[in-house]
Amino acid sequence: MNKLLKTTLAGLLLAAPALHAQIELSDNLSVTGFLDMSAVDVNSETGEDSSSFNLDQAEIDFLIDFDEITAQIDLNYLGNNSTEEFDLEQAFITYNLGDGANIEAGKFNSYHGWETVEPTGLYQYSYAYDLAPNSIPLFHNGVRFNYGDDFVNFGLSVVDSVYGPDGSIGDSEYGAEAKIVIFPADGLTVYLGFAKDKGADAIEDKDLINFWTSYEIGNMTYALEFNDYDMGANITGSQWLLMANMGITDNFGITARVSEDQQDWAGGDTATKFTISPGWSVNDNLGMLVELSQTDLGTEGTNTTIAFETIFTF
Repeated sequence: MNKLLKTTLAGLLLAAPALHAQIELSDNLSVTGFLDMSAVDVNSETGEDSSSFNLDQAEIDFLIDFDEITAQIDLNYLGNNSTEEFDLEQAFITYNLGDGANIEAGKFNSYHGWETVEPTGLYQYSYAYDLAPNSIPLFHNGVRFNYGDDFVNFGLSVVDSVYGPDGSIGDSEYGAEAKIVIFPADGLTVYLGFAKDKGADAIEDKDLINFWTSYEIGNMTYALEFNDYDMGANITGSQWLLMANMGITDNFGITARVSEDQQDWAGGDTATKFTISPGWSVNDNLGMLVELSQTDLGTEGTNTTIAFETIFTF
């Protein structure tokens, strides 16, 4: 998911100092990371009620810098990881070609998605889309070319698989992603991305079109996203979200979001989600937020979630 915007804890975008910093171990190596913990209560009319208190995620990122060649290695632990071990989330090298261009190779995160894969870049606790959360790709192996300046940013990647990385690129199975981003005015970003997974032999292709735009003005951030996806076997759907974040004080803000997830293959089943989330930074390294979300599944009923999240960054 999108990592174009380098937001801080919970995406508060307040005037407080950045919460995400680097610890320098040497001239060429630095470390950064976070701990994400939550308490969640779900009242469900479509399934069973549930409550949890969990260490959702712990991550350590190693950043290596040798001038025109840099590398990043992310080790990640998820609370639902039955092995209770750190896994390799991503590891890639970047060669700076100069004049705003670079080439990346290894395992890296997808270009696409307004909502970032990491909780440190989200404006709330949950993601927008409940029916098809995997429509936005995550990590894959490959190589990509990026270019950016003050007005435009574009990228093109060839990967083993957009949705299911297996470490191989063959004649019958591969993936590709492309993006173009423009910054037509101060605070305004417009993003258009495309992904295609070329299925092997009898496996059908998968396609995604991802559009989002954001506008930052004063203490406000607005965002609009639209996705259209085809996962093969007539599994198609669309998604959209509207979001607004307001920084009320230097260390307190509130986010409101409405989103919809429609599965065309399931008779047009639609989930409409409403989210409100106040959040605050305690200091430069600790932030907290509360989320209240309700997902309306039509005749199936509603799911209501209350969450409290704490993120410690270093």
